[in-house]
Amino acid sequence: MNPRQRILAAFRGEPVDRVPLWLAGYRMPKVEEQENPAAQEVIERINDRMHFEYQANAYVNRWLVTPPQYIREASREEQNGEEIITTEFDTPKGKLTTIRGRNTTTSTQWAIKYPVENLEDLEKLRSVPSDLPPDIRPPDFADKRPDFNTKKIVTCHISSPFVCVAAAMSYEYFLELCIAEPALVKELTDICLERILARLDVVLSEKTIECVWMGGSEWVTPPMASPKIYEELVQPYEKTIIDRCHQAGALVHVHCHGNVRSTLELVIERGADFFEPVEPPPDGDITFVEAKEITAGRMTLGGNIESRVLENESTDRVEEAVRAAFEGGRERMVLEPTAGPVGPMTPRIIENYHRMIDIWEELS
Repeated sequence: MNPRQRILAAFRGEPVDRVPLWLAGYRMPKVEEQENPAAQEVIERINDRMHFEYQANAYVNRWLVTPPQYIREASREEQNGEEIITTEFDTPKGKLTTIRGRNTTTSTQWAIKYPVENLEDLEKLRSVPSDLPPDIRPPDFADKRPDFNTKKIVTCHISSPFVCVAAAMSYEYFLELCIAEPALVKELTDICLERILARLDVVLSEKTIECVWMGGSEWVTPPMASPKIYEELVQPYEKTIIDRCHQAGALVHVHCHGNVRSTLELVIERGADFFEPVEPPPDGDITFVEAKEITAGRMTLGGNIESRVLENESTDRVEEAVRAAFEGGRERMVLEPTAGPVGPMTPRIIENYHRMIDIWEELS
């Protein structure tokens, strides 16, 4: 099987010749394309056996899925080795501003000022019309590389509708609204769902998208919020999206960090095809073998080699983690780190990646 056939078969629960390996953060291998050139040594070793994503833009942002034509970057400046980015929103009820910081070494971003700080700001943001982005369209394959058909799967990335509400404000304010204004939060989540579905209807219209990535549910996965909030803000909305994707012939990949033991059955119920990263204790609350027992072949699982292990611990510890990931069987499984390299790859990190690949070659 080529890498593309292998990963799609694994997502569908079909037989594979070996467990796929997916290295988060890696793109099609070309030195000048890697944000982290030191990663080239690893990618050259695994290149012939790993798939990559070709992403179509669904224009789903975490600011109430505000159409991009109402958003503009006002300024970008360097401060103490970091980028400070100011973005403005043109709304019918007045301008809003958000300020973000970005570490140029790790690409880590954080909010300095959220666009929504009170109910008045929320009314401004929700007043923006639900227009479609002018440039949205199904994937364009004009720039396909020769190995596209053997290595790439066609995807688009979206967020869970509620997180498109939550990320427009501080997390504490969002949780406060979930308690004080639950009807308002659901109304806003309805708006985000409507906007996401309208965008998906366009990018999925030619049935060329093979897998839709959906993230954000960890924001309210217990204990981050109550089971009631999860069941109200995640379950029905993500199920609607998953059903729409399946109708268009696309698989659905649900991405969720943290404690997922209490929600795995719910993810299966809403129809996800692939779920990751299933982080083991102490970072999460379930081992890979336990997750395999719960899912019982009803959904493909990805994981679960913690990036902190790859970046900070010994090769023996890496080997132990990879062997543990293979316990409980190889069916409906993808081996992957829980995150890609955060900064420059040190000799230790490169050695640990090689050990992970060594054990994957032995067991997969």
